[in-house]
Amino acid sequence: MEALQRSRYGTMAEGRIEHQGFEPSSSLRIILVGKTGSGESATRNSILSQPMFESKLGAQSVTRKCQRATGTWNGRSILVVDMPPIFESRAQDQEVYENIGAYYLLSVPGPHVRLLVTQLGHFTKQDAVAVTRVKEVFGAGAERYMVIFFTHKEDLAGGSLDEYMANTDNLRLRSLVQKCRRRCSCRWGVAPMEKVRGATWTRYGCRLQSKSKT
Repeated sequence: MEALQRSRYGTMAEGRIEHQGFEPSSSLRIILVGKTGSGESATRNSILSQPMFESKLGAQSVTRKCQRATGTWNGRSILVVDMPPIFESRAQDQEVYENIGAYYLLSVPGPHVRLLVTQLGHFTKQDAVAVTRVKEVFGAGAERYMVIFFTHKEDLAGGSLDEYMANTDNLRLRSLVQKCRRRCSCRWGVAPMEKVRGATWTRYGCRLQSKSKT
């Protein structure tokens, strides 16, 4: 993976390609990453409030190449890029090269935030590998601009996500949540959007403003 940082996309590790200027009035550009079966496509459909991406239960990834779709949420234009599972340990370098190139073209001038999608109660070594590879490609500080989105919120069984995080013995997950400045959620709505705004504030020094007065 070190070769990726010296490729024709070579400056991405330093964060020089991803962003050439941020305007609060522009569309919110969201990139979702995660391991196979984490629920990325279903999450994107939830964000866009319509089935723009194929989503089904299975051991094989539904998404095999980068895709993008647009929609609106609370009066704001949103662009969502669906990434294939190129951050898993079995992904080949050539596959990573091709999809990273497509990713930049689809999210021009660059993403505002990445949502790491993982299944509640199933943050495994594979998820940790995916996070490591994200950092190898996008830079060591990638978690500072990341929001963790948990799927299968019904597994909370009436409890809260805060309670779950306070009681989990998954040290990898605890560490990642701290590095992400505790930006995590299990349902799309006002609360996770506030966490996305927090990530854009951390990254660009200005808040992403809602266009809705409600």
